[in-house]
Amino acid sequence: MNTAISPRDVEHFLRENPDFFEDRPALFAALNLSNVGEGTMSLVEEQLAVLRERTVITSQKLDALSKMGQENDRWLKATRKTLQALLRAVDRGHATLIWSEHACNSFGSEMGALVWFNTSPEGEGAESIVRRLTGETGSFSGAVSSQDINEIFGRGAFIGSVSVSCIRKGEEVIGALAVGTADAEHYRQEGSTVFLDYIAEVIGQLPACQ
Repeated sequence: MNTAISPRDVEHFLRENPDFFEDRPALFAALNLSNVGEGTMSLVEEQLAVLRERTVITSQKLDALSKMGQENDRWLKATRKTLQALLRAVDRGHATLIWSEHACNSFGSEMGALVWFNTSPEGEGAESIVRRLTGETGSFSGAVSSQDINEIFGRGAFIGSVSVSCIRKGEEVIGALAVGTADAEHYRQEGSTVFLDYIAEVIGQLPACQ
């Protein structure tokens, strides 16, 4: 039995389904249309419009990837510079000062803090807030209350956002790195803490911070 589809069958189908290409822009863009014949000009123009739209979308994606790459390069340089300084720390207090400086100067954050645990009564101060925010994951990124900002950074009462990574010595959590801003939308829950996590991991292994 011959089931081959003839050009007449295709023509009949398209006449019966004039909106066939409406939801199939990729298929429409793949058509080989010559700029001849009555009605063909509008088809060519439509096809060009689809191709232009696809070009714009592709360009936007490439631009976003380029900006992401530039941002990652900036974070990588900041991480390297910060770690080089932290390797010269002589004790926890010195490491705290180094991080506070580089969080602002190298990473461009408004606020930076290194919170050491077991320095305040249980359930009080920055330690309790960091433990609540990070939970079992060991990191947090997102909006926080004015009280949280004040406890972690000591910078007054205003709503903002933070990114926090816990510092571990083996299985024990001994502290946390934090960066913050008065912009409640800056650090988002879906944001990555990978560079902060890496610095926190290194700090947990420094002899000066044991």
